[in-house]
Amino acid sequence: MGPIYDSKVNKIMELLKFKTRDEAAEELGYRNYKSLDMYMRRKNFRYDGDSGQYVLKEDAIDKLNKDLKSYAPTKVVNIITAFEKVNPDPMFIAKQGGFKDHKEMAEYMANKGYEWNVYKNNYVKTIGKAEEKTADEVINETVTTQNPLTDIDEYIPFIQFLYEKRGDIYQLLSGTKEYGTIPRYVVPGLVRTKAIYMSDMVAKLTAEFSKEKNISQREIVEGALIEYLQKYGFKREIETLLSQG
Repeated sequence: MGPIYDSKVNKIMELLKFKTRDEAAEELGYRNYKSLDMYMRRKNFRYDGDSGQYVLKEDAIDKLNKDLKSYAPTKVVNIITAFEKVNPDPMFIAKQGGFKDHKEMAEYMANKGYEWNVYKNNYVKTIGKAEEKTADEVINETVTTQNPLTDIDEYIPFIQFLYEKRGDIYQLLSGTKEYGTIPRYVVPGLVRTKAIYMSDMVAKLTAEFSKEKNISQREIVEGALIEYLQKYGFKREIETLLSQG
């Protein structure tokens, strides 16, 4: 599998087939080509003067050439593999994967960090999607990639605030929030069987999450209930309970 670029990198490289670096930077809203270079360097690209195009840095090529399917969830691998066949049918692949249609499948892939690449006619891992930057880098990028404002200093505190609250903003806009580590709680008490009723779709997602993250369904339900109780009025009681574990 060859190098995979995200949609913005693809657009930049496509523009450079017909425009100069300065013209491409202007069309994309950058102050000048230096700001464009700064963005591409963060994506592990350098500008090659001979070809007039951005190329991958040598130390990034091996990393990007790895088979990303080795690290992907099973369902994602099945979808990508299905599209590698001759004349794939998106609707059939979606139905085969348990989705209502290809749009629902696309939403699932986006949530898993994959996007459609028209050049490969398949889904690819979005490079740099979860890229972490310092607050100063975010502010610097905002200043250097947009047309200068009259009093830019007055906007910096607001930009700083948005950056610090980025987790809450992502959750508000997408309805989901990715955490690096799934919390696991040591809960005291006897283990008892308790029958509960839930939507079959939620039950299906719980089973899928359990298999994908290698965590038992009991741990998922207990963890979810603990966080729910903490959030809605039982924080002290839950802390006391967990301190006994």
